[in-house]
Amino acid sequence: MPVEEYTRRGGKRLTYVIEYDQGEYFIHHNGIMKKAFPDAMVTGIPPKEATPALMLRLAIGDIETLNGMDE
Repeated sequence: MPVEEYTRRGGKRLTYVIEYDQGEYFIHHNGIMKKAFPDAMVTGIPPKEATPALMLRLAIGDIETLNGMDE
């Protein structure tokens, strides 16, 4: 599973670790899981469209907006 570090542009500018793959991503900060998106099918994203690149973009969007997680 690919891993990417991302530093939030606003707020406290914390750095998060994103693990992502086809149809799923997990966001960690300091070894603590902040958000898990384990199955794109649940949200209605077709498996063909749930590419790793899309999952990375969705995870970055969640970090920037703190969607479903705290800072």
